[in-house]
Amino acid sequence: MAGKVSAVERAIGILRAFETRDEWSLSELVDHLDLNKSTAHGILATLVADRFLLRDPTTLRYRLGPALIRLGHLAHEQTDVRRIARPFMETLVAETRKTVLLGTFHDDHIVVIDKVDPIGGLHVSATIGQHIPFSAGSFGRVFLAWMPSSDVDRLIARHGLEAFTPATITDPDELEAELAEVRRQGYAVDDREEYLLGVRAVSVPLRGVDDRVVAGLTIVGFTARSEDQPGEVAIKAALEAADEISRRLGADL
Repeated sequence: MAGKVSAVERAIGILRAFETRDEWSLSELVDHLDLNKSTAHGILATLVADRFLLRDPTTLRYRLGPALIRLGHLAHEQTDVRRIARPFMETLVAETRKTVLLGTFHDDHIVVIDKVDPIGGLHVSATIGQHIPFSAGSFGRVFLAWMPSSDVDRLIARHGLEAFTPATITDPDELEAELAEVRRQGYAVDDREEYLLGVRAVSVPLRGVDDRVVAGLTIVGFTARSEDQPGEVAIKAALEAADEISRRLGADL
């Protein structure tokens, strides 16, 4: 089939071999998949280096590694979040007549995993799969507020606090004060156009098992239309939806 890469296909074949057995040796994989031994050894070494596989130093046998466990957990979690959150998002859109975004945090970014737009009116340009900076307005703050402070410091040290608009918070101390307020009230508001000019938003955290924040829900409005800006009604509706979604995700609220 056009577009396939043989080396990637071989790597996938090796990983899928673990669907039938917990452990394999190099020679067993070579025989099972009809691979060149040196090619298989190189692929295995790469998968071990990136922790997709682990190699027992005594038996020299391979088994699945923590990187795959993490990816599998994320895939399951995101599928669950989308499935559970979707009807609540549709209700929020009907109640508020504003766009609702669902995002998770991965690789130092917020990833938009679902979106519902109101019928007619203005729509937000965000698309499913889009990466949004970690410090983007209220969306970013509902993730940062419940992260360990060391993780927040790492993100700032690695990426800085980008000034998206003149109102963006770029001072780490000011950001920490904002995060403390988000934790206190249980939601985040961008009512100063901190991320996008002409756009205001309210965001709420979605929690899973152990009350861990697994996703964020954001309602977006436009400053050009006073009736379209998220207000107290939108905040109340978002918090109620977040509580119910979180319970269904396993949070003990």
